[in-house]
Amino acid sequence: VIFVNFCQPKINIFNYSLFLSTKCIALHCFFLVFLLNSTLAQEKVQFEGGYTADFAYNAVGGLDRGGAYLGNIDLTFLLETQNLGLWKGGRFFVYLLNNHGNSLSTLMGDLQVANNIEAESHSRLYEFWYEHQFNAQLSVLLGQHDLNSVFAVSDAGSFFVNSSFGIQPDISVNVPTSIFPVATLAAVMSWKIRPNLVLYSAIYDGDPGSESENPNSIKWRLNRLEGVMNIHELQYHSQKDSLTQTTYKLGFWNHSQDIETESVYKPRSQGIYFIADQVFSRESDLSQGLNGFVQAGYSLTSLNPVRAYLGGGFVYQGIFPKRDDDVLGLAVAHSFFSNSWRTVKNETAIELTYHFNSSRAFSIQPNVQYIIQPAVQNNIPNALMGLVRLNYSW
Repeated sequence: VIFVNFCQPKINIFNYSLFLSTKCIALHCFFLVFLLNSTLAQEKVQFEGGYTADFAYNAVGGLDRGGAYLGNIDLTFLLETQNLGLWKGGRFFVYLLNNHGNSLSTLMGDLQVANNIEAESHSRLYEFWYEHQFNAQLSVLLGQHDLNSVFAVSDAGSFFVNSSFGIQPDISVNVPTSIFPVATLAAVMSWKIRPNLVLYSAIYDGDPGSESENPNSIKWRLNRLEGVMNIHELQYHSQKDSLTQTTYKLGFWNHSQDIETESVYKPRSQGIYFIADQVFSRESDLSQGLNGFVQAGYSLTSLNPVRAYLGGGFVYQGIFPKRDDDVLGLAVAHSFFSNSWRTVKNETAIELTYHFNSSRAFSIQPNVQYIIQPAVQNNIPNALMGLVRLNYSW
């Protein structure tokens, strides 16, 4: 009840009501944390949470200059059945999500979405599922699930703020599917073929609905018109000195929802993708060093807006003396648009970011992005945006 009734006013970054509304949300959140911490510890339920606040400004180009505030609250609960004296191999998971603030992409005009917590202001029951581990090789998950928590994830890419480095636009733009900020029902299977080779396969409800149609992520419509999303991913991991050195991911997805664009009809949409994460060097502290990643995606359906995608970058932890936990990152994301969709130019996002870890719980992350040929419409000037991300987690 506390979570669902977060105050949700319209927020203006230059209006004092922003801070009042943010304070109201934060007080609700922290009250819930302190109330539950002792109780959940006794009941052996793992509880985690976090608050992210982004202060952003589009300084040059785009559709309009101006500032935006974006806020995100995460609350997760994990219950291991064996810890409660029940059966072995089971776990329940619940994820509560609240987003509030303004839209940054309406200022920048970018299609790839420069900020990965941008969403309409709603509180959501984002995920709830049960997973059963049958043995060391096989597990099955049933419930409401975020596709991008398992599929099409780059470990190094997840460090960045631009949405493309989290979920590739050849998936997120082309088809409606179960990703932030609206998830839907799914069945996910994990099969460890060998110690370094894992196959993931899943089926999702074909359309979770838009944010306005499904604001709290609790409306489900299972029917043939919406179809289903099937996705399969093969992961290969190599190790050096018992630490992961390289990860390769090869995926295929098929969405059965009908597509009709300008009187052209297609019965389904399909695509493939590849992701590689590589550790290039490690320092004496093995957590420090240089990592890199590559993302590639291709639509097998010509009517999809994004015909292909290519992204990649580098992340270095501990690059400066006495700042062992800080992380510096540079990445580029490029979307190739389909000629059959519309005549906009391909969009490129360049991101430079630095993550200051002031403590285990609190971090500050300044971020600069330059968007070349923002693609929401034709002839938008290149956009330059800067933001500061504050995060507190527990």
